[in-house]
Amino acid sequence: MNNFNWNFPTELVYGVGRIKEIGQIAKRYGSKAMIATYARGGFLDPIIDKVESSLKDAGVEFVTFTGIEPNPRAQTIDKAIDLFKEENCEFVIALGGGSVIDGSKYIAATGYSGGKSWDYVVLGDRVPREYTGAYPIISIPTISASGSECNAGGVLTNAETNEKSFSRSAYRFPKVAIVDPELLTSVPLSITKDSCVDIFSHLIEHYLSSQEESEFADRITEGIILTLKENFDMIINNLQDMEVRGQLALCSIFGWSGIQALGRTGSIPMHSIEMPLSAIYDLPHGRGMTIVIPPYLEVMSDVMPDRWAKLARRCFGVTEKDDLKAAKLLSVKVVEWLKSTDSHLTLADVNISAEQFEKMADDVVRMFPGNEPNTTNGPRPITKEDIIKIYQMC
Repeated sequence: MNNFNWNFPTELVYGVGRIKEIGQIAKRYGSKAMIATYARGGFLDPIIDKVESSLKDAGVEFVTFTGIEPNPRAQTIDKAIDLFKEENCEFVIALGGGSVIDGSKYIAATGYSGGKSWDYVVLGDRVPREYTGAYPIISIPTISASGSECNAGGVLTNAETNEKSFSRSAYRFPKVAIVDPELLTSVPLSITKDSCVDIFSHLIEHYLSSQEESEFADRITEGIILTLKENFDMIINNLQDMEVRGQLALCSIFGWSGIQALGRTGSIPMHSIEMPLSAIYDLPHGRGMTIVIPPYLEVMSDVMPDRWAKLARRCFGVTEKDDLKAAKLLSVKVVEWLKSTDSHLTLADVNISAEQFEKMADDVVRMFPGNEPNTTNGPRPITKEDIIKIYQMC
């Protein structure tokens, strides 16, 4: 196992109806909040109203910033930061999915540390600016996907350059996450499917990229994958099932909390390969991962066949004893699983052609350079040619 440090500093407030507690919770962190959320005019409107009402009842002032996009734009976040400062806000309440919560982390940390939000992301050989602190964040997830409500990571898209990248800082852990299953029942079927695959992508990234062994982390990961699969089957038949929504919420939170990778933290090549799809075509991240995962698993299966085979056997019922043969079956079984939930997609299904494949591959190796030239890191150095091949197979 690798050496590691890990903590889970976010207070997790779970239960049906607990969004009503936001006013009392908010009082711990200041007298004026910024509520950051999506544009009004959708299913979140009554939820925004509930949060605002609870804050009023608790005597907490607030300003509401609406308009954070899926694949949050740095330019939008910078406008929110300006408003946060102008209004003398003291903390951020992130109400929405991973995009809103990620964006709120940039509001809180960049607003505190100065500069522009894009200054802090990983971008090739550029040295990112470092945060000096952050204002408190309270997260209220309305979808279970990224686990952003309880971790320190966050992605950001530059709308001017069509680039998407990420950063991570311990300053940006939300202080509290209010996970109310009643809110999660509002998520429509198509987005629910995308979100479940997003959770799966997080669980397998480190499992299939690290050369280290950690049976503890493997068993945690496998248990969450099996829980995810069981509840995925159930939620698509009853979107209103709050017990199942709660199980998926825990899969999301702990699937990208670090506990699933203790002792074998690896790299995230699947996410790097997907990011140009979101940046250039504004494809929802979970949908992009649905497209990228199967060909990636197929192309890379011979690199660490023992790891691929282990996952195939423990989570997808593969009985083949030869590791290499079992490894090659993992992508087959994942495709079968996706098809069984009517979730399987290709680039053709989302009307993306091959014309940008080379540019996207160039973006990956430029923005997320590996230890060897013209590669990105993975279970082995992944070349530009590998990436183009994966896009072609998508």
